[in-house]
Amino acid sequence: MKKITELTETRWRTVHFRNEFGELERDTEEFSGPRMVRSIKTGPRFAHLIIDGLTFQLLYIFANYFFQMIAQTNSENITISATTGLFISLSFLLSYPALYALCEYKWQKTPAKFLTKTIVIDEYGNKPELSTIILRSLIRIVPLEPISCYGDKYSHGWHDSWSKTWVVSEKELQELKRLQLEQAEQGEGDYKPID
Repeated sequence: MKKITELTETRWRTVHFRNEFGELERDTEEFSGPRMVRSIKTGPRFAHLIIDGLTFQLLYIFANYFFQMIAQTNSENITISATTGLFISLSFLLSYPALYALCEYKWQKTPAKFLTKTIVIDEYGNKPELSTIILRSLIRIVPLEPISCYGDKYSHGWHDSWSKTWVVSEKELQELKRLQLEQAEQGEGDYKPID
């Protein structure tokens, strides 16, 4: 199948021409041009950041409470408490990308993406491979990465562009798949089997 960035669509454009009297007239003509992938906009991205952030915080609070209970049970041994504290700190740092990786690999969605009916796809419109999801998730801990999603109509943050993934609505995915199938039947583009 064709990559989603290589798809074309038929559109109309205005053309100008001079008639037999030399007057400028305009008309419309059909043409085939590249189709932009309509990633989700910055509003839903911001909602994802808030909802997934709250989900992450709740999981962290639960895990922290659990590990504190273990530390209190073994409070006579200071080494165990210090080890537990270090483990909690490291688990906090790694659990943020791990939460995203787990959800996006299993369902192609995080809790927020379920609410907004959006989905993570690769450059062929398929479920991304585990290595791609892990890369995408680790990029999220890059400083200032969340602000990379803001500023243009169809946001494509660093975690998307560096890992060649997109977050699109389920409706957009259906349209991309329809165009891929239609253009494959016409014999256009490179082919890659669908997973």
